[in-house]
Amino acid sequence: DRVIQDGESVRLGNLTLFAIATPGHTPGALSWRWGTCDGGICRQIVYADSLSPVSRDDYRFSDHPDYLAAFRASMAKIGALDCDILLTPHPSASKMVERLGRARLDDPNQCRDYAAALSKTLDERLAKEAAAK
Repeated sequence: DRVIQDGESVRLGNLTLFAIATPGHTPGALSWRWGTCDGGICRQIVYADSLSPVSRDDYRFSDHPDYLAAFRASMAKIGALDCDILLTPHPSASKMVERLGRARLDDPNQCRDYAAALSKTLDERLAKEAAAK
């Protein structure tokens, strides 16, 4: 066992996984990126740990600026990744069922779109908090 830091890699057989620190929904969260090839087709895969801005109704993200900054930085990290296949702990967050229904998991815009949707949800939550003041 060892503690993995942001940017470190872990080798499993012929597969190398790269750790990406993504605090947000959970402070110590790690996401992972790796590449794989099959039949001459190579794909970048990202497992993005949960970055959904959900909480108890009485929790105010705006009261925790450091936490909020880390959350936004994690969303930006994921959004900037080159990924063909996105995996998330909650399949609905990355529209996995929809993608499986199309018989295609790959889409080079998945990480960017995922991060944009999460940012929008967070912005909506912050607007709701501001309106409740």
